[in-house]
Amino acid sequence: MRTITIMYDSLNRNYLPCYGDTKTIAPSFKRLEKHTVTFDSFYAGSLPCIPARRELHTGRYNFLHRCWGPLEPFDDSMPGILGKHGIYSHCVTDHAHYWQEGGSTYHTKFSTCEMIRGQEGDFWVGKTEGFTQNTDLHRQDNVNRTEMVPEENHPHYKTFKAGLKFLEDNVERDNWYLHIEYFDPHEPYFVPDRYKKLYTEEDIKFDWPFYGEVEQNTKEVKEARLYYRAVLSMCDNYLGKILDFMDEHGMWKDTMLIVNTDHGYMLGDHGYFGKNYQPNYEEIVHTPFFLWNPETGLAGERRKELAQTIDIAPTVLDYFHIDKPRDMLGSSLFPIIRNHQKIHDYVLFGYFGKHVNITDGHYVYMRAGRSGKEGLLYNYTLLPLHMFEPFSVEELAGIEKELVESFGFTKGVPVMKIPASGITSPKNTCYMFEEHMKYGDMLFDLEKDPEQIHPLNDNEVKKKMIEAMKKLMDENEAPEELYKRMDL
Repeated sequence: MRTITIMYDSLNRNYLPCYGDTKTIAPSFKRLEKHTVTFDSFYAGSLPCIPARRELHTGRYNFLHRCWGPLEPFDDSMPGILGKHGIYSHCVTDHAHYWQEGGSTYHTKFSTCEMIRGQEGDFWVGKTEGFTQNTDLHRQDNVNRTEMVPEENHPHYKTFKAGLKFLEDNVERDNWYLHIEYFDPHEPYFVPDRYKKLYTEEDIKFDWPFYGEVEQNTKEVKEARLYYRAVLSMCDNYLGKILDFMDEHGMWKDTMLIVNTDHGYMLGDHGYFGKNYQPNYEEIVHTPFFLWNPETGLAGERRKELAQTIDIAPTVLDYFHIDKPRDMLGSSLFPIIRNHQKIHDYVLFGYFGKHVNITDGHYVYMRAGRSGKEGLLYNYTLLPLHMFEPFSVEELAGIEKELVESFGFTKGVPVMKIPASGITSPKNTCYMFEEHMKYGDMLFDLEKDPEQIHPLNDNEVKKKMIEAMKKLMDENEAPEELYKRMDL
């Protein structure tokens, strides 16, 4: 038994032909659709990048208890569990957050890991020209790009080659798990010219969208969308080569394949670029997902049942006939595949400290915080690390005097309780918690209004969603003060 997971970053399902797009040139994704079961109601859980990866390992939500940060000592890691059961796991990735402070304990859970340098201003190529301060991602990215041509030097290509090398070396062997993780199509959109020329002969310049509000019909939006499609075509090209290898070596008979992403991305939709700060619209949280299980042999079909990122780890463990740990609250996706069996009535999703969101696949309800009062938002952690640096001395000065022992999922291990109100550092992802409040609560009927243009004011539906939200928060041991912050 073998498993391959191929994970992309910031893959917006609306740009894929298997989800209705007609402009992106992506024949391999169409081919993937024929080889797998395509999920139509798959959602992110905790956002953005590293919180999503904590879910990929642990099968439980991150965003209720802490912001961006490493795997905790008490966390159950799916690759780590595989290793304890004699299953070899290997990760190949160009996702630079894994070798920054806030993502530093994830790759070590695999039996082996190969890391490819250079994406999004990764602090890689050492050239001092133009240097003024650390963490200047734009300057560093310009430096890195000088080492990323021709295409064989591009991190995406190198990641593909590393994954292919593992397959070539181990195609005749059994009991392994390969995780191929691409940073693309995350911004910036540095892509070889041959992919851009699939869409335009113009010398377009805008390949790194800012995070902020934007008018939908601007030149910047047009250029960003062209670049995004070009990067998708590159992703599609190398996806096709993995599918070719599986065809050539008859791997479909005994190898499970999962293709997914952590979250989507907004390219002018609703008047926004990026993610992290605006309401959690479908473009960000409703994600593409594909699954081939050779034991069922079902392909070319679609499933509408609700699922999300926390279900991936239990699914991989289930395939290898390993029981999931007690604290892994996601569920195997196989009942959905086999007989359309529902595994979730509702799912939560969100960013730490911002809206708490819930959907049943029909309605989505986004509930904003009610108060920025101190004492209503804490990080619960034993590893106080942000993306690029540790928690500040000022943050740690507010730490509770005694460690907290109120959560069952920490397995009896007490954790630090660190205040998380206000702005910490512009270099980190845990900041401006109160900004989300200006958007207020939002309720949408996704069946009648899939583009989320017309918010609903239906008190009966809202009441039902609030009750389901509280129930899921209870099941996930949400901190007591979060109920007060959200007025629940």
